[in-house]
Parts: sequence; structure tokens; C-alpha cells
Amino acid sequence: MNVSPARLKSAGPDRLGRYYTQDRIGSFLVEQMTGPEPAAVLDLGAGGGSLSLAAMTRWSGAELITVDIDSFSRAKLRERFRDAVVRHSHIRADALRIDLPKLVSSSINSIDAAVCNPPFIIPKWRTEFGHIIEEAGFSSSISTLPDVDAALLFLAQNIRLMSKGGALGIVLPDSLVSSVKYRPFRRDLLARFYVEKAVRLPRNSFAKTDAQAHILVIRKNACSASAVVLQELNEGFEGRELMVSVEQAEDRLDFRYHAQRVAFSSIYRARTRRLSDITQVLTRGCFTSAEVKNSNYPVLHTTDIPEELCGCWCDISSFGKSQPASGSRFAIAEPGDVLVARVGRNLERKVIGVAKGYARLSDCVYKIRVAEAHRELLLKRLGSESGRVWLASQAYGVSAKQLTKSSLLAFPF
Repeated sequence: MNVSPARLKSAGPDRLGRYYTQDRIGSFLVEQMTGPEPAAVLDLGAGGGSLSLAAMTRWSGAELITVDIDSFSRAKLRERFRDAVVRHSHIRADALRIDLPKLVSSSINSIDAAVCNPPFIIPKWRTEFGHIIEEAGFSSSISTLPDVDAALLFLAQNIRLMSKGGALGIVLPDSLVSSVKYRPFRRDLLARFYVEKAVRLPRNSFAKTDAQAHILVIRKNACSASAVVLQELNEGFEGRELMVSVEQAEDRLDFRYHAQRVAFSSIYRARTRRLSDITQVLTRGCFTSAEVKNSNYPVLHTTDIPEELCGCWCDISSFGKSQPASGSRFAIAEPGDVLVARVGRNLERKVIGVAKGYARLSDCVYKIRVAEAHRELLLKRLGSESGRVWLASQAYGVSAKQLTKSSLLAFPF
């Protein structure tokens, strides 16, 4: 089968890195927060007010405090609440100010509940971020990181602001829930606080994006649990649940990862070897997406691998009929190699073998070379249903998912 070049586009958040909450997601988040009705509710980075409105609809007797740096936020919130009787105080301020507790305390003595949909960005580091993280109890797990997601900083700031026993319902990007980078953070979170529930949201949960996000419901200074409830919400708002141990939740707080691990556990257990045991070469291409677009010669990118050819041996001669002269400097796909997408929303379906032809590779594509005796079986297993499920469960990311080299090397062969 032939593979030829193609290209795709993607969308993103607003100028502040925010993905706006749909009203039904706001209502769902608030419904997950158990316990008595709070006296005061905080919405940090309130934006258009979807979470605030959901909170006031459920807890009509509570006082609402909103914080947002946007100069238009107060007017947006006023419009949101025009038909409701709401005791509302708004503070126009940077939500990550170190002295925000002092500003908030001037409006209310204690915060019993908080709702939050933070921006999905990595902000430029400020010294005060370290103080916020330390006061929330995450300094030991974050101190070695060169940068930190804004969502983690918003979570830490909420914890600083809430009273003991207060409940937080927060939207988090997939990176905090799934990536190896944030595993120490998840360990500290689960050890210090009671994570009541983690919910994987459908990808269309936010306006103008398919960002992968999760809801966490956390109770401050409550006893940590020995198990965590994980849930996945589909597009019809029907949910599936399972319970995992705290140790498993440290690995990932993602329902789909654990559900797929359980579903195919018998198959994976039967395979005693890993891809690392048979691999001769596993490397990724050298060309960035920008370089691919501006290249004077064809470069095979993830968008050039059709999903319908997953698990097939393909002719890539349209990219080159012979080994390029620059082969020593670049990762070159050649006959017998297996190619796997490193990045992409459906990367688990971007798996092909090279039957004929040669191609320079983008840095979004892995090439795997194994001994000839293993090639057919490797492609068959990677392209099978259980293989695709495994790849999907190992990948993580807010928009485009990514698969690490170490995860791929751990594939049960």
C-alpha cells in the first residue's frame, strides 16, 4: 500500500491560555462535590463565570467570591448573574499573587468550597510561585522541575485559600494527571489530601478545542484514602467508574489508562518480553514540524500515515526510492522498519511497516528496527486491538497526545 504526503491544522485556547467551560461541565463538576452546603465559594480565574453560576445554582445560600485579572471579567459575571439573586464579591487581581489570601480575607473570613478552571499554559517563572507551592505542600515534588503548569499553581493557590476541610473541584490538563514528569506531584497530592474522585472528560468539553482534561475533587487536610474513584464521562454524559489503589493512582489518575490495563491484563501478562529486549534501533526523526513544511525534499510526518493502514506493510517510495545521501545525519526509514507516531490525537492508529522505499522522518515519528525474525510479529502486535489499546493508554497530553520512548520500549512483546 502507498503512503503519500498530507497536512493538518489545530486549534488553541484564548490569549490567557483558557479553555472556556461549557455550562454542562460546570454543573457536572459542582455535582461531584459532596458534603454540607458551603457558606462561601471561591472561583479563582472566574473567566466567563460558568463554574460560578453552577455553584450558585446548587448552593444558592452561599456567598460567592470571584477573582480574575481580565478587566472585562466583572462585566461578564454581572451579565451572568443578572437573573439570579447572588451575594457576590469580585476581586480584579492576578490569581497567582502571593498576597491573594490577604485580599480575599478582606471580603470573606473563610472559604468552604472552591471551583476552578485554570489556564492550560506554562507561565514564566516568578519567585512567588515557589512560595505558593511550598505553602500548599508540594515543594519537595516540584523543586527540581524547570517549569510548572499554571494549573498546578492554581491548585496550590486554592489550597492556600481554602479552610481546613474545604472541598475543591478543579479542571486539570492531562499532563498533571498522566505524565511521568508530575508523578511526584500526584504522590504528594494523594498523601496529603483526600482525592475523592478523578473524572476523565470527553474531548469536546470546552469551547473551540478538543483539549483532554480531567476533573479532580479534593478535600483539604482530610485523611488520605487507601483507594481512589476514577470515572470516565462520554459525550452523552454517561459515566463508568472503577476503584484503584493510591499506588496505582500515583502512576496515573486516568480512568481509561487503568480500565485498559485491566481489560487486556491477561494478554500482557502472557508476554514475558518487552520491546526493549528485541530492539536494535529505536529513534525518532530529526525534522520539526516547521522544518517539514519548509523542506526542499519530502519528509514523512505523522499526517502522512493514514489510520486505515494501521498494522500494514506499506510502500513509501513516494518519499524516496533509494537511501538518501544524508542518511548518516538523519533518521531514515527503510525496508523492514516499523514506524510509530510519537505525537498525535490518534497516535495509536499510526503504526505501519516499511515494505519498500526510504524516507526522512519528522521528530513526531519513531522508527523501530528489530531482527528480521521479529518484524512480522512486532507489527502485528502493535497494530492489533490490544496493541492500539496499550499505546493509547501510555500516551498523554492536553491536545495532541505524546508517547515517550521509555513507554514504547516497555511494550509487552
